[in-house]
Amino acid sequence: MLLYNTLGKKKEAFVPANPGKVNMYVCGITAYDFCHIGHARSAVVFDVLARRLRYLGFDLHFVRNFTDIDDKIIARAKKESRDWQEVASTYINAFHNDMDRLNVLHADVEPRATEYIPQIQQLCSTLIAEGKAYVTPSGDVYFRVRAWPSYGRLSGRSLDDLIAGARVTPGEEKDDPLDFVLWKAAKPDEPFWESPWGKGRPGWHIECSAMSAPWLPLDIHGGGQDLIFPHHENEIAQSEAAWHSEMATYWIHNGFVQINAEKMSKSLGNFTTIRQILQNYLPETLRFFLLDKHYRSPIDFTPQSMDEAEKALHRVYTSLHEARNALEGSKWKHIVLPENILQEWASLPQTFIAALDDDINTAQALGQIFSQVRLVNRLLEDKNLCTSEGCRTLLTEFLKRAQNWDRQLGLFGAQPTVFLSDLRAIRAKRKNLDLVSVTNLLKQREQARAQKNFMQSDELRNQLLSMGVTVRDTITGQIWDME
Repeated sequence: MLLYNTLGKKKEAFVPANPGKVNMYVCGITAYDFCHIGHARSAVVFDVLARRLRYLGFDLHFVRNFTDIDDKIIARAKKESRDWQEVASTYINAFHNDMDRLNVLHADVEPRATEYIPQIQQLCSTLIAEGKAYVTPSGDVYFRVRAWPSYGRLSGRSLDDLIAGARVTPGEEKDDPLDFVLWKAAKPDEPFWESPWGKGRPGWHIECSAMSAPWLPLDIHGGGQDLIFPHHENEIAQSEAAWHSEMATYWIHNGFVQINAEKMSKSLGNFTTIRQILQNYLPETLRFFLLDKHYRSPIDFTPQSMDEAEKALHRVYTSLHEARNALEGSKWKHIVLPENILQEWASLPQTFIAALDDDINTAQALGQIFSQVRLVNRLLEDKNLCTSEGCRTLLTEFLKRAQNWDRQLGLFGAQPTVFLSDLRAIRAKRKNLDLVSVTNLLKQREQARAQKNFMQSDELRNQLLSMGVTVRDTITGQIWDME
C-alpha cells in the first residue's frame, strides 16, 4: 500500500511502526459552527483510509479530536449570550449528526482539548525547561522557532521566507516575529484555567500535541491541506522538541474544496454547509461526489457536479436493482458465459484493489466499479446470456461485490429499492413535483401495456416525460426515474 507522505513529498510504502497495528490521528473541527463541505471532504477521505486499513487486517486505533476552546467559540458564545461550553457541545453534536448521515464512522477516541489542560501545561513546562519556549511578562508562553533548526521541513518553507512575511500583532510580547503561542494569558471575561504562568488557556497548536501524545508514535497524522502550515508544522516542532522523537511517520493531507471555482469563504458569501447541501441531495450523493476525485486534488463543488454524482449513483443502484430482479425472476439455462467476459469479470476486483492501494485512489476505484456495472448491464440486455447459469453466478457475485464496496468506500450499501425511492423523492422535491400524480400515471401505463393498448401507453409515457419523468421497459417491468 502506497501513501503520499507530505513530509517526504512522494508516495511511500506504508509500513507501520508496530507490525499489524496502526495509530492514526486526524485533526477535527473547531466547534463554533455547522460543518461545511471542506469538513465533509476531510472526514470522508480519512474514513475511507480507516476502512481500507481495517479491511487489510490492521488493528487500527483512530483518534480524531475536537477543539472546544478557541477565540471563535468564545466570540460565538458572547454574540448569542450563551455559555462557551454549550456552544462547543452544540456543534460537536451537530458534527456527529452530519457525519452519521454521510456514513462516516466514529473515531475510536474523540478527545476534547479542555480534557487535556494538565497535559498541555506539562508540555509547556517541558519546553520552557528545555529552552525551547519562554514566558512573557503578561503570562503568555511562546515557542522559540529558531531553537528548532528543522522548522519548515513539512511545509517546505525556509526561515528566510517566513521572516519576510512575519509580523507582530500590537500587544504581543514575543521575542521573535516567528515565534508562536503555546499558552494565552486570559483576557477579561474569558474562560481560563490556573497555570504556573497565571490565568490562561491553551493555544490551538499545543492542543493536538497533548491530545495525540497517548498514542505516540503515530503512524499517520492527517488533516486538510490548509493545516500543513502553520498548524502541523508547529505541532511537529513543539512535539519533537519536547519528546525528542518523531511525532508521525506519514503526514497525509486532502486537497481543497472550491465553490464554483472560487475559494470557499464567508466573506465571498459562498460558505456551504453540509446541512444546506443535504436539503437538495441525498447524503450518499455528497459522499460519492467527494470520492470521485483523488483526495489530494482540488475539487470544485457546483450544482452540475452534484447532479453528475447523482446520475452516477443512479446507474449503479439501477444495475443492482435489476440484478436482484433477474435473480428472483429468471429460469436459468445451462449456458456457459464467453471466456472474454469471465476473464474481464475476474480481473476487475484486482484493479479496484490496486487503485485503493495506490494512495487511496478512489476516483480510479470508482472507475473500476463502473466497468463492472457496464459488464452487468451488457449481460442483462442480452436475452440469451441473461438467463444462463453463468449469468446467475456473475449477478450473485455482483451483489456480493457491492457489499465489499460499502465496506471499503462507504458507498452502495443501501437497499436498491430504498435508495431509488429516496432519490425519486428528493428529485421530486427539487422539481416541486407531486409524486402521487406520477405514481397514478405509472399505474395507468402499466395497465395499458398489460392490455396491449400501446397507443395509450405511449401517450402516458409522453405525459410523464413532459413532467420530467422517464420510463424504461425491461423484462421485469417498467422502471421510471426523473432527471
